[in-house]
Amino acid sequence: MKATLYEALGVPQLASDEEVRAALRRLIRKYYAKTRDGQGNVEEALRFINHASRILSDRGHRLHYDKELSVTTEANTEQRIAHFVSNVAATLGGIATGDDVIDLDEKALTLPLNSPGKHPHHPGLTERVASIGRSTLGQLALCVFFGAFIAAAIVFVTPTDAVLVAKQVLVWLTLSLLALALVYAVVHGLAWIRQRRISPEPALVPQTDLAILNWRREKSVFLGTDAPHEDASWIFQLRMAELERAKAGRTSEPRPWNRLVARLFDYSIWGLVLALLLSALHGAGVISDRSAFWVGHPLFAPILITLSWVPIEVLLIAALQLTPGKWLFGVYLQFSISDAYARRDVRAQLRRALRRSFRVWWEGIACGFPFLAPILVAIAYEKIAQRGETDWDFAEDCLVTHSPPGVLNSITGVVGLAAMLWLYGVAWHEPMAQSISAAKNAIVALVPSPPSLLPRGFQGDVGKISAIAKGIGASLQGPDTALATSANDVDTTALFADRQARLSLFRGEGPRMLRAGNWRRATEICRAWSDLEFWSAEPWRCLGYSLQAQGYHQEAINAFRKAAQYDPTDRTLESAIDKSQRGIVADFLNKYRR
Repeated sequence: MKATLYEALGVPQLASDEEVRAALRRLIRKYYAKTRDGQGNVEEALRFINHASRILSDRGHRLHYDKELSVTTEANTEQRIAHFVSNVAATLGGIATGDDVIDLDEKALTLPLNSPGKHPHHPGLTERVASIGRSTLGQLALCVFFGAFIAAAIVFVTPTDAVLVAKQVLVWLTLSLLALALVYAVVHGLAWIRQRRISPEPALVPQTDLAILNWRREKSVFLGTDAPHEDASWIFQLRMAELERAKAGRTSEPRPWNRLVARLFDYSIWGLVLALLLSALHGAGVISDRSAFWVGHPLFAPILITLSWVPIEVLLIAALQLTPGKWLFGVYLQFSISDAYARRDVRAQLRRALRRSFRVWWEGIACGFPFLAPILVAIAYEKIAQRGETDWDFAEDCLVTHSPPGVLNSITGVVGLAAMLWLYGVAWHEPMAQSISAAKNAIVALVPSPPSLLPRGFQGDVGKISAIAKGIGASLQGPDTALATSANDVDTTALFADRQARLSLFRGEGPRMLRAGNWRRATEICRAWSDLEFWSAEPWRCLGYSLQAQGYHQEAINAFRKAAQYDPTDRTLESAIDKSQRGIVADFLNKYRR
């Protein structure tokens, strides 16, 4: 028995439109993946997909095909002849002769596929490869532009105490990487368990390869609808598009890591642009200090960055099919790949790109919320690895293809992404430390102090014994001495409590002022802190960094040496002392030049 279109695609005849579209997408991905290594007759496959999509993508054409299929498979020879003659007669207005039937056979049967207002062929299969930055000079210019922009941002953002901040940022990035690895391990484990538990449903075995070999020779799968006529210009465009894809190494093989780093690069570089804009507005007084702090906070900045990127991404994809990250890592988008009758004007492309970008923002990265985004990204990775596409790709009929990014693009993308991670780590280090400190203080304030380990009754006995001992001692020394001793105990307790409260205040405010860049206030607090707790290295270290930031290098060296006496294992103090010594030399040279 000859295969039908449904059997060729591996779906039942009563399959929904989404199932048919999914089968067409699988077929397109299968043969687009072969363009790189030259396996299989790709042109024959794409011509078959062209006709199959034109028949099954339109409801009227599909009903006509199902009707012809039922007549061909169920009716006898006389019924088939009668059905054929009636169709031709209806097409000719009710008058048909034997000559008419012979001459108009293909025209009558192919008429529904060539109705007015429909594309004669599937234009998505002949779409040209994006050529932005394909030349060596253009590629070099774009990479130099990205590198210069990121380098300027690094010079602008890097703090004075870069060594100390770099160590802390490295710790934060390491912890974040470990947390992300743990999230991915959990999601991957759950996906593996779910895949093992779900028993695969029996599916029809596609007979695509056999159908592709026979469709033009026997016209077996198209039955009563027959194979539509092919336009020579369309076949030429198909071959040219195929040659361009082969030349560029384009393939539909899933590469989730390329897609992830491309999106991270887009978000990162757009965040730098917004940071420069925020800095300009803050310097002009348009945005207050408090507003600038919360807009740039690591809990809220990713949400604003990813949301504001949506319209920019829509315009770039609709116009160029590319974004900076996608261009660097060789990721390309192509809409309406399985629907031959989809609108392809600018408005339709903008609408599809907007729906896809917003769905990525909502379902793919959890609106940029830092604690949920890694989970959804890991889920999307598993979907791409298992099904070859994400939900938003299927919903918008978008095919993602990849090409080798090249050495220059790879170096620019990887190094640029690492540099921007450093920039964000430096920018978010201070607000993160402040948020963690505030959270710790709030938790300490909410949690009651732990009770004593002694039983309540025994505590009372201890209090009584202590009171009796104090009374005996006071009675031996006289009544006046007892009153003085009691007063001294009260004064000592009050002074000790006041001293502890001041120390607690200095320990919190000194480093906070230092991180905030309020060097003068940090110097005052750390100096008072060092007077109270002179045996600890922390206040001297805080005092040294605040003095160094103001240019008082000799005093800073004295403070660092004090800190080194109480904490000889801290190697950062040596670099801090060396930096202040270089500052003294630089000040001397500047005075000498003047």
